[in-house]
Amino acid sequence: MIISNDLGYGSIKVNVKGEEKKFPSVLAIQREQDILAPVEFEDQSEKDVYMKDFLNHMDVTVSSSSVKMQGRYLIGNAAIDSGLQLTSFDINSLSGKADSDLSLIFTLSLAAGKRVKEAYESGEDLSNTLKTEVTLVTALPVKEGKKKDVKDAYKNRYLGKVHQVTFHNFANPVTVSVTFKAVYVANEGETAALYIASNEKKLTNALKKDLDDNFPELSKFVSKEDIISSKNIGILDIGGGTVDIIIIINGKAVASASLSMNEGYDNALDEAVDYLTEHQYSFKDRTDLKEYLEQEATGLSKRRHEAVENMVYEQLDPFCDRIVDNVSKALNKAGAGIEEFICVGGGSIPMNAHSNLRSAMVEKLKQYNGGDIVPVLFAPDDKAQTLNLEGLKFIAKKVA
Repeated sequence: MIISNDLGYGSIKVNVKGEEKKFPSVLAIQREQDILAPVEFEDQSEKDVYMKDFLNHMDVTVSSSSVKMQGRYLIGNAAIDSGLQLTSFDINSLSGKADSDLSLIFTLSLAAGKRVKEAYESGEDLSNTLKTEVTLVTALPVKEGKKKDVKDAYKNRYLGKVHQVTFHNFANPVTVSVTFKAVYVANEGETAALYIASNEKKLTNALKKDLDDNFPELSKFVSKEDIISSKNIGILDIGGGTVDIIIIINGKAVASASLSMNEGYDNALDEAVDYLTEHQYSFKDRTDLKEYLEQEATGLSKRRHEAVENMVYEQLDPFCDRIVDNVSKALNKAGAGIEEFICVGGGSIPMNAHSNLRSAMVEKLKQYNGGDIVPVLFAPDDKAQTLNLEGLKFIAKKVA
């Protein structure tokens, strides 16, 4: 089983043996009083529908020497649907994804859940312990990834061990034994750069259109090929818990210039939740607020929705300023001219639509380019959040 896993602080974007999923990076810890009766089905067709969507119904316990956190968990959308208190990555912690048990719980649950789906579809006996061997391709924020021994330590949490995942959805629990054949760990942002350079037609055309719309003075001189073939670029990857700034010079990432901010778009949402609470708008947490913002406003909720949106987007200006300051730090260390910056990640979508990030970065980049314009481009909304995943899939093809 090959898994390409872009394990974001806000959401998981994953390809599990060809099946692509995206769901919130959350779980719900179930207390005894929270545990529901096992699922029952009226007929075979109802069971087939449930099993086809099994990765959105995962109710698990994990037994592994690499996981200290104990309990019974609902994973991702199952956690959201339960209405229970949600647990997510601590975006304020000085430790990162490599140290978090959540990274392993999510990854092991996905591998095991996919194995259960396969076993069901092929008519295997689910009362026997199922087994799967995984090749994992994933990534860490550049701040973690460039630290000595972090990647090796993260790999070793998976390798050389037998991890057991038990699913409690049914009257008879289903157990899966998971081992890892190989683990490859890239740096977030660099994986997006790989995919951009691959010349995927829709993405390339969208980047060219973004340049034409926002930098008409450059449109006659800069071709689609120029955009994707540049060897001197910056990648700004705005995630939920980090912002990665990747500096690529002569086609190679410069570790000393690339950096991560220990905050992301979700930090801005945390600040917005506090601000909204002060103004008598009640949201449990940033996940609750994010779900609300993604809902389409109706006539009944339009005024409230607009008011909440305006108050949230007011919180983006300080975040934008901090991003630009860190881009400046990275450019100071780059030692060569950057020809373009490309902004990716789920957080780039609202930052493009509701902040002055593009214009602020263009003005800052002029200071490092003799006053000339360096284009700052944004990946299209339907691609922005999955570019790292596409890059991981590209790597997976090479190593499989």
